[in-house]
Amino acid sequence: MNKLAIGNYLTPYLLAACALLLIVLAVQSGNLVSAHDIAGGDEQVGINPIEKVSFNAPGIATFSEITERPLFRQDRQPPAESKTTTVATRKLSPLKLQLEGVAITPESSVALLRDLSNNKMLHLAKGMKHQGWELTAITNNVATFKRGEESQEITLKTDKSKR
Repeated sequence: MNKLAIGNYLTPYLLAACALLLIVLAVQSGNLVSAHDIAGGDEQVGINPIEKVSFNAPGIATFSEITERPLFRQDRQPPAESKTTTVATRKLSPLKLQLEGVAITPESSVALLRDLSNNKMLHLAKGMKHQGWELTAITNNVATFKRGEESQEITLKTDKSKR
């Protein structure tokens, strides 16, 4: 004889619950199919069609009031302009170049330079500009740049130990 245990009594109840859920699922899937058939026809009965409306984002000028107010000020008002106006002189960047080589021909002279700020190679001929500096002269081992009244010479560094 089998001993009676709790698991023996639960099995029929679980089977009945699963059967009930399968019946409900079958009924619901039948409803979905019939609703799809009705909506798919040419004439829609009781269903309002969804209208597609295109959306165009407003221009940035619409938000000008928002952009004019400082975010991190408690009163959200722009700071009052000072009465004394000072002319700020723009600091021009210094020349950060290294002379890597020089090519001189009877027709032209070209300096091969490395921009130390981004490590890119530049080929500049006499008269060309880089960051506001104009290359004014090229000799065997020197490139001369001018900007306004400032002048800067860049010398070719050679390793004499290799010779």
